[in-house]
Amino acid sequence: MSKRAVFNVTVAGTNITTALMPVLLGLRVSDKVGTHTDSADLEIDDTDGRIVLPRKGAKVSIGLGWESEGMRVVFRGTVDEVKSSGNRSSGRRLKITAKGMDTTSPVKEGQQRNWDDASVEVIIRDAAGFAGISNIEIDPALRSLTRTYFEMRDESFIAMGERLAREIGANFRIVDDTVILSKRNADYQAAVRAVWGENLHSWDITPQLGRPQFSEVRARWYDVASAGWQMVQRGTGLDVRAIHAARLSRADATEATQQTDSDAATAERDAGEGTVTIEGNTAAVPDGLCVVAGTRAGVDGSYRIEAVTHTLTRGGGFVTSLDLKQPQGGAGSDAREATTAPVAPNAVNRTPPNIDPDSTGTF
Repeated sequence: MSKRAVFNVTVAGTNITTALMPVLLGLRVSDKVGTHTDSADLEIDDTDGRIVLPRKGAKVSIGLGWESEGMRVVFRGTVDEVKSSGNRSSGRRLKITAKGMDTTSPVKEGQQRNWDDASVEVIIRDAAGFAGISNIEIDPALRSLTRTYFEMRDESFIAMGERLAREIGANFRIVDDTVILSKRNADYQAAVRAVWGENLHSWDITPQLGRPQFSEVRARWYDVASAGWQMVQRGTGLDVRAIHAARLSRADATEATQQTDSDAATAERDAGEGTVTIEGNTAAVPDGLCVVAGTRAGVDGSYRIEAVTHTLTRGGGFVTSLDLKQPQGGAGSDAREATTAPVAPNAVNRTPPNIDPDSTGTF
């Protein structure tokens, strides 16, 4: 007996699921690491105009699942735009697009403010408060990280949150009325399987990418006490020769270390990429893991989930597409290949050319 997909949609506090059932053409929910919010699209057969036109900013909640397994809420947000279209051949359509954050709120307003010797949590809470958001969730590993000086120059809370996240190796998101700052590549427990012959519909995976990989990452800062530039560097464990140097200098050794940690996490994450499509699975979440099996040696293994897209359509049923990064657990290596030594950086300390006329020291 085949499984039956089920859904639930609430708009502005009204459950419109029953009204949607005969006219829903497709439903799509997307959530991606590194972007400030998720999105949802509903495409409706609008021949009879039976769905009330929702207003911008109206609250939206979407649940997806299987009749035998129950549903899970996969989206909470607000209506961003509503588009009506039609022609003589294909009839009338209505497309409702919603965002995880309220796009009409002050989150997009520029702010002018600064902080001295403030923690990441204080910075986020202050800026979020101005943007009208009071619910804050920050990974414990990130809360106490500090900035010697941090400012916003007519910068929106959204832009500031994404910038700060890049500096400290985090992921910044706004989900409905909550700000979430999570650690990149953290050891979160959420994991799904993509197994050929079971739930895996298709895959397109490159388990090794050369260009994004670096064997070492570096960042510099200016030490006032010694009147000279200092450098923080760390290895990534990737078997290439190229070195990545942060473009902008940091305020002190602590911030330089945070920058190198972030750059190293990015290099590890970008070492491979791909996509898989599986039977609809609401347990898949961004930054979780996907275990791929049954494809081939060198491709099978674990990958970090970069993006999740749930799609429900009349003809295609309920499927989940995953964008994958950070191959691990055997992915990217074929045990049958000849044993070769990993590529190592040159033995000498290769210092990139420095064209900053005000800089001193080696960097």
